[in-house]
Amino acid sequence: MLALLASMALIVGLWFATKSREIKVWVYTDFAFRQNHHEWTNLIAARFNEVNRIYQHDGTGVRWKVLDSSQLDPTSNSQGIDRRRADMALHFDRPADVFVILTGVQQGNRTGSVSPFTRVAVVVDYPNKSEGVNARLLAHELARLFGAPQDSAWFDTLMNEKPESKNFSERTIAIIRRMRNYPFNEGIDGLKDSSWQKEALAAVAGDDVAAHSNAMGHAHTVLGTAFINERKTSQALVQFRAAVAADPANKVVHLNLAEAYTRDAQFDKALVEAREAVRLAPDDPLAHRALGALLGRRQQPEAALEELQTAARLQPNNAQNEVLLGIEYASTFGHLDDAVNTLEDATRADPDLALARTSLVQAETLKEQVQAIIAAERAVIHDHPDDAEAHYRLAKAEARAGDLKSALADMQKAVELRPDSTSAHTGLAEVYLAQGNTDAAWAEVRKVRALGSEPPSSLVSRLPPQK
Repeated sequence: MLALLASMALIVGLWFATKSREIKVWVYTDFAFRQNHHEWTNLIAARFNEVNRIYQHDGTGVRWKVLDSSQLDPTSNSQGIDRRRADMALHFDRPADVFVILTGVQQGNRTGSVSPFTRVAVVVDYPNKSEGVNARLLAHELARLFGAPQDSAWFDTLMNEKPESKNFSERTIAIIRRMRNYPFNEGIDGLKDSSWQKEALAAVAGDDVAAHSNAMGHAHTVLGTAFINERKTSQALVQFRAAVAADPANKVVHLNLAEAYTRDAQFDKALVEAREAVRLAPDDPLAHRALGALLGRRQQPEAALEELQTAARLQPNNAQNEVLLGIEYASTFGHLDDAVNTLEDATRADPDLALARTSLVQAETLKEQVQAIIAAERAVIHDHPDDAEAHYRLAKAEARAGDLKSALADMQKAVELRPDSTSAHTGLAEVYLAQGNTDAAWAEVRKVRALGSEPPSSLVSRLPPQK
């Protein structure tokens, strides 16, 4: 009986080796990984042997063949595992289907960076965990190449070394088997083949229908995210628009489409999608934050501030909300102090957020520069009280500092001294608008047009319709 069982195991092993899809892998490691594992080449070979055992045991029909594991990761100097994965596209000069980077640099609770139907997997190594845990982690990260989803519950069982983490779920096995012959050597471009794109959509849609409001909308979102991760914006737009069509009541798909439109510089279309997300989810801070950021980009500061303030109110002490709000304050008349205060709050909420610290320094520097300009221009006016340009520059600086009363007086003086100056009339309209006097702002706009010029669209678009 023992001999029979051994023979059967040998037959199964031979079948797996000869009938399974073989995926050729080129493995890179970084210094951090090598410092933790001095015999890393032997360890990698053993780790992939365990990965193949897992794939064989679960009947996936896939095995991994390591071609080389001796070379240093060429993306080691890139910041963050997502950037390293993206930069690996510059190094597709080896005869492999897939490139795997094993890194000893941990990034929060991220276990890796893998985008479905591409050629690169960055996998985090945990030297304080057993080889069994690291092999299973590698096996599951590689499964994401086939479109298998992340499973936070599985990760928790893995890190606690519970038995449930040893095998793939039935739905993951189904996705791997269905997509095992995908042409990984073509990366995301393999989806240009309509038959593979159809197969990928069907595989992802069949993953776990109960977990998503719309299975096909979810599938299009997965493909769209994969395309946009590979900087294939036009293809991503096709998928995200299809996701919206399949699941129009889902605010997330509208936000995804807004992001894709933004990356494609189609800002007006992005605004439409962000507004729809806010309409669908008025209490969602992310939707308000996205809309506020887009309004700021479209030079609509008052509307942007309103949305970003709403996001901050709905989600207090969120550093990202406060950073965006602080940046918008800094670019709006009369809110430099608000900018500094808000960015200080952001740095307290998340001391490790580099953007918060950088933005705070910039806001403080801007405040100092504005005060210096005010002092310098007042000195010029003291000596040359009829210098229209000095009054104009002073008014702009005073408005930035929030002294709208002085800004109005100096801008009116600039207009008085140079009634034919379209810049002075435009500046006066800006000050009136900042004060909320839209009728007076429209009057200045009409004067600019009477002088044969057209005010900036960023000013006119913020005014209400003329009475």
